[in-house]
Amino acid sequence: MKIASTASMILAGLLLVLAALPIRAEQPNWDKFTADARTARQGGNSAEAATLYEQALNIQEKTLGLECPEVATTLSNLAVVYQDMSMDAQAEPLYRRAIAIWEKYPDRGALLAANLSNLAALYRDEHKDADSEPLYNRALAIWEKAQQQESPNAVTTITSLGDIYYSQARFGEAERLYSRILTIWEKTGKLDNPETVTTLTRLGDIYRSQSKYDAAAPLYNRALAIWEKTGNLEGPEAIAALGSLGDIYRSQARYADAEPLLTKALAMNEKALGPERLEVAASANDLALLYNCEQKYAEAEPLYREAIQIREKILGQQHPDVIRTREIFAAMLRQEGRKAEALRIETRTEITQLDIFPTATF
Repeated sequence: MKIASTASMILAGLLLVLAALPIRAEQPNWDKFTADARTARQGGNSAEAATLYEQALNIQEKTLGLECPEVATTLSNLAVVYQDMSMDAQAEPLYRRAIAIWEKYPDRGALLAANLSNLAALYRDEHKDADSEPLYNRALAIWEKAQQQESPNAVTTITSLGDIYYSQARFGEAERLYSRILTIWEKTGKLDNPETVTTLTRLGDIYRSQSKYDAAAPLYNRALAIWEKTGNLEGPEAIAALGSLGDIYRSQARYADAEPLLTKALAMNEKALGPERLEVAASANDLALLYNCEQKYAEAEPLYREAIQIREKILGQQHPDVIRTREIFAAMLRQEGRKAEALRIETRTEITQLDIFPTATF
């Protein structure tokens, strides 16, 4: 799914505002073209909408010039339609033209910010976060200056900017923005909206990485409640949240709370992905670690073996995750008094490590 799909809705939500700009009475043709284009886009016919906007733009440029608000409006809407059609190369110059025009009209800051945010979203689609970030920041500064920092458009921009920081492991900056969004949603009563779950889980991931378990757990629980309510509890994000929450409870020695979550996450991953996937190996390893903590060694052993087998097959015997899982499994076997079996696994790990760092010869 295109990242820009969210951004496109920003201008879609401004269509009525754009349509309200002064229309020259002597130009009924472009008015009809733009109205028909909006109808076509709302009906899912993006190709027809693009043609109609192109016709309207052609008339406006010939009769009004290249830098009037009406032209900027049509440029913006045509760019959104191109973005819908994944025609990013065609959309980008239109956004840039619209931005240059709106910059000349200080009283139209909301429209400038919306175009900046949409162009930023286009760059995110193209994995150009370095180009996207300053545009989001500029749009946000405009909304803040206009005291519209809690508007839906501003919240979308804050979310997108937080997602960039999250993807770049700039967790401090992402945490600040995500926390700000949640505060806004709490004030507006929108915290249980399905669109909030990614933010909830990502902020939960940040807190979990910082061992702030008491802050992370409620966020995962809230996200899972939304997924359950909307019937999306079997999606990959929901399964990951189940596992993360179970891991938090294990870390807090809340084993009775952790076990059903980790068991469910493993079963759901196996059902959704099949038996030989890294996600399945991770879930098996997490559940094995819980059983290990509970000294349920008989239950842990087959899960460790499953995790090792999958990881060796996909990652190879020398991968750090494989070595680490074997080391933990061997330590558990020693706790059981199965020293010979543990030694065989440890020896295998040592041989693997020697393969990675061979002894120098002269």
